[in-house]
Amino acid sequence: MRRILAAAAALLLLVLLCTAHTVHLCAFTGDLTDLLQEAQGKTDVGDWTAAKDITQEAQEKWLAEEEYLHITLHHRDTDAVLVSFNEVLAYLDGEEKQPAEYAAANQRLIQQLELLSEAEQPTWKNLL
Repeated sequence: MRRILAAAAALLLLVLLCTAHTVHLCAFTGDLTDLLQEAQGKTDVGDWTAAKDITQEAQEKWLAEEEYLHITLHHRDTDAVLVSFNEVLAYLDGEEKQPAEYAAANQRLIQQLELLSEAEQPTWKNLL
């Protein structure tokens, strides 16, 4: 009987930890996505400096969680997001502003973040 209870407790703990991870990741990537969309709005009105500051804030948040993310997600996915942050910031740093290229890179980064969150959701697609 003890083995069954221990197994049930372990299973319950795993489910709770997975749920907490999923909730945290969804909130975290949602916050980053909101910041990146805000930065896009700033470039739409020509405020490239504010867009850069907002994007750097999002990157700093990503880097603050990087250890946790490397433990819980695939390294290639987390590395790809970091490369995308650097690409977006390079467009924001450029002397010649390229709105179309920046918008495409920023949208790709947003999509990567959304896919990270989606991949951790407990759906039939992810379980099979």
